[in-house]
Amino acid sequence: MPERALSPETVGEIMSGAIEYFREMVTTGRRASELQAFGGLVVGTYCNFVPEALVYALGARPVRLCSGDREAARAGEEQFPRDGCSLAKACLGQALGNDPLFARLDLLVLPTSCDAKTKLGALLAEHKPVYVMQLPRAKSTRNATRLWLEEVWALVARLEKLAGRGLTRAALEEAIARLNVREHAFRRFLALRMRVPSAVTGEEALLVTNASFTDDPARWTAQLERLCEEREARPAGARRPRLLLTGAPLIHPHLKLMRLIEEAGAEIAIDELCSGTQRLYDPIVFRDPSLRAMVESVAEKHLLPSTCPCFADGTDRLKRVRELAEQYQVDGVVYHSLRVCPPFDLEAVTMLRALKEDGLPCLHLTTDYAQDDTEQIRTRVAAFLEMLRSPVV
Repeated sequence: MPERALSPETVGEIMSGAIEYFREMVTTGRRASELQAFGGLVVGTYCNFVPEALVYALGARPVRLCSGDREAARAGEEQFPRDGCSLAKACLGQALGNDPLFARLDLLVLPTSCDAKTKLGALLAEHKPVYVMQLPRAKSTRNATRLWLEEVWALVARLEKLAGRGLTRAALEEAIARLNVREHAFRRFLALRMRVPSAVTGEEALLVTNASFTDDPARWTAQLERLCEEREARPAGARRPRLLLTGAPLIHPHLKLMRLIEEAGAEIAIDELCSGTQRLYDPIVFRDPSLRAMVESVAEKHLLPSTCPCFADGTDRLKRVRELAEQYQVDGVVYHSLRVCPPFDLEAVTMLRALKEDGLPCLHLTTDYAQDDTEQIRTRVAAFLEMLRSPVV
């Protein structure tokens, strides 16, 4: 729920801010300052699996804490293995440093989406209360659905106790409606990416989704509608090679890969990332207005559409990539692996083989938050684009 009605300052931003608003939200401490002034609970989350609607319905504010900060990752190496996941190290580095947003949190909710995050919970518990959500290893079985629903109801109970109030049907329905408006605006934004050439860059798209990690949904939605109005009126430019980016998440400021690709003359027409399109693509649809049915629908929204490689069966993700490749008329696929991240690395083998059999050119890039591989990646991207531009003999 919004903290307040839109202020005159926000109205002014809507009229002039466009993409710069989203850039400000991910590059400055503005949101941290706002949450310092907020009198209610603030809940930190580490994955899209955490149901935001439940947090909002109990009067709290969710903020996704996944970080792409290299300095935070270095700080995290004080307690996390140097050769461990950069994202996990950066999350720990937030706790060890003087991150103002982390300092404001009342609870951390951490789904067990990988081994690194599972172990991360114990380290974070030294700094803040941590609630761990156990994820099933499958999505389609009856036992998996039951397990996940039990986890979601257990989270409700924890949040109710912390908030000192019970979850009501009316509050949850209002929260769902507000988030669905956000998802509807995002679908409008995706239509801009479907244009040939795209009306937004891949980096701009990630600024938009990364800003949603912490921003108030109503304000974020108003800003996105303004951006859509601006770009819908923009004349089309020349067509460039169109790529689909999938694999491990890209989170600000770790946008090196995206920048190198687009500086080389291609465009990321669409992504299939949990830090990007996956996050805001699916609205919540409930079967009836009872509280139980709505909670079940919220639980399903955060489980069933997920294409996370933490699940044993990766066919959903391959199917989704194929759908997006056709819808967005892409010329090739770039698969991003985060160094020392077995789930994405293992799934890359089967996915890239299947896409190549489809006749879709693929490039697999493995990197982390350091900058020492920049020129190597630049060279590989240039060679890939040259291959895409070369006529078939």
